[in-house]
Amino acid sequence: MKRFLIKLGFTPLIADNCCFTKGTGSNQRVVLFYVDDILFFNRRDDSNGREMFNKKLADEFVLSPWTQGEANWILNCKVNRNWQEGTISINQEVAITKLAAKFGLKDQDKSSIPMKTDSKLRRANDEEVVSPREFDYSSLVGALLYLSLTCRPDVAQAVGVLSRYMAKPSREHCDAALQVLKYLNGTRTHQLTYRRSSNSSPHIFVHTRKSQFTLDNDNPDDVSSPPLLRAYADADLAGDLDTRRSTNGNAIMLAGGIIHRQSKLQSVTALSTAEAETYASIEVVKTLVHLRLLLRELGITQREPTVVYEDNAAAISLATGSEQSKRARHYQMKVSWLCEHYDHGTFVYEKVTTKQQLADIFTKALPRDDFERYRS
Repeated sequence: MKRFLIKLGFTPLIADNCCFTKGTGSNQRVVLFYVDDILFFNRRDDSNGREMFNKKLADEFVLSPWTQGEANWILNCKVNRNWQEGTISINQEVAITKLAAKFGLKDQDKSSIPMKTDSKLRRANDEEVVSPREFDYSSLVGALLYLSLTCRPDVAQAVGVLSRYMAKPSREHCDAALQVLKYLNGTRTHQLTYRRSSNSSPHIFVHTRKSQFTLDNDNPDDVSSPPLLRAYADADLAGDLDTRRSTNGNAIMLAGGIIHRQSKLQSVTALSTAEAETYASIEVVKTLVHLRLLLRELGITQREPTVVYEDNAAAISLATGSEQSKRARHYQMKVSWLCEHYDHGTFVYEKVTTKQQLADIFTKALPRDDFERYRS
């Protein structure tokens, strides 16, 4: 596939070797493939370009009969477009319906939240372990994980917790997994929506500090505003009862919708909230470095630093270099890396309150009102 696309004049991106581009501006064409699933992007009125690409692809490879035409399904995700409003929405209603039927749920089996706030899951003793014949825990959690990675990031925190007990699940773990499935069963029509205008973003800040990352052929007189890329970083200190490790919660938004999320147990035990929050910031900035390069290669250059919303003042002071603390000596190398990207203009912090911290939904189980506010 790579040799074929290069022969057609496409160039693989540095940020993603499975994404190829050809041309610039309104004439740009993009090919994205995952194993044997292929997406071709171009202007809507460029039907000749699509037909030519399909013809050359069919001459080289054996294509499935349903591959022609507009992309309505990709990787089990349903794609809906509204050309008048300029939106693209994706959902997995069909996959959720099938999964619910597989595990015996009826339409009335619903839940308002994916995980209860009083849920205190811990490792199971050998006598408490449920065998796969009694309940196929690994199959359910694996399916839930795929859903959370694609169209349902609202269950990412719950699935992240459940995935820690794949080896030895107890009945309590199985009930918690069914709770997530009941929640999805009741919200199966929910979908992610991306908008042509970035004005749908709830928080828009203007920064005077410019980024050093610009293209050589950028027009300095071009003051058009690119789609707003913004990030949220948060952590739940010592939330895991077995290891006392903290959970990273990260969210990156673009065009009014989420494009990256993380709900992951940290690899080391943080000794303070500031340390846990700094680790969360490091993870989100790592992703921002990649996404800024990806957008730049697609012709969208962010001249300003990307905003990272953080609710911990101590973590902000450490990462911006305005405070050097003896308590940070044991992870000083990571702090230095973060300070370097701050100084280079990769990102800039904005202090927000806990109620404005969208990444909170990825760190711990929340009450219904808070959960629904962040979810929306």
